[in-house]
Amino acid sequence: MKRNRLLAVLVVLSMLMSVFSPFSGIRAKAENENSGSQTGTLLEAEELDPSTLGVKKLGEFSEEEGEVDLSDLEPDLSLTTLYRVSIFLEAPSALDAGYSAESVQNQSAEGYRASLREQQYALQSQIESAIGYPLEVKWNLTLLTNAISTYVYGKDIPIIQRMAGVLSVEIENQYAVEETTAEPDTAYTSAYMVGAQTAWQNGYTGAGSRIAIIDTGIDTTHQSFAADAFSYAISQWEETYGETVDLMTASDIPSSGLNGRGTYVSAKIPYAYNYIDENTTVNHLSDTQGEHGSHVAGIAAANRFIKVDGEYVNAGDT
Repeated sequence: MKRNRLLAVLVVLSMLMSVFSPFSGIRAKAENENSGSQTGTLLEAEELDPSTLGVKKLGEFSEEEGEVDLSDLEPDLSLTTLYRVSIFLEAPSALDAGYSAESVQNQSAEGYRASLREQQYALQSQIESAIGYPLEVKWNLTLLTNAISTYVYGKDIPIIQRMAGVLSVEIENQYAVEETTAEPDTAYTSAYMVGAQTAWQNGYTGAGSRIAIIDTGIDTTHQSFAADAFSYAISQWEETYGETVDLMTASDIPSSGLNGRGTYVSAKIPYAYNYIDENTTVNHLSDTQGEHGSHVAGIAAANRFIKVDGEYVNAGDT
């Protein structure tokens, strides 16, 4: 009876010790004292080599998975070059998750975007452990896409691609700028920069197009957007090609397919609306966002002619 009770105690103690020491081996044995009589039990813990447990460390791959496959790299990429990449996560962005552009600042949407950022921070920590160096993160994107913009070496791209939670790793476009002498005359250099010359050579002049500029606003008083110079250019075009141009008027706004709340400024700017403040104040005097909108509008649709001393001259010649 004593032997059975002793065995039961040993079994219970072994089970308890296995719970509190998951990474140690437990050995129980009965020690005999004087004249071989059984008087007690001693439990000893054996230390185990962690390498014998077969548990992978973060960022490691088992032998069955093989070495990191570098065949996924594009042929012209260097293993030792530092690339700017976008690491896309599997979780949907705020808009993909169903939040509308109008509601991204409410508490629910902000909470969701915060959770995405926390996931990105956790993944960043895992990536750094796997590749062995800290990431220089430039952007944490959560609205239109769920991505981390950062720098990694070419050899580490396959490692990151195989990590849990990563959808893909994409090389971002990279541009090299040549050292050139400054040319302040942008009337022609900007045309080459945006490829306008090629479009013109293929017969595309932009005539008859309506262009929407969604930006910080526009300087409606700038000479590049003057209504009279625009009308002069239209008259020259009609005279040259013998066709009449049908311009948008204020009466066309309700049927334009737009929100109908914009204002008619001129024939050059037939529809203007402030989608942020939800009013018709579109100049740069009422905001602190700079004049980027006028800059972009000038590239896309500046007048061909400007008035100098009462006469219209080609803007590129002034």
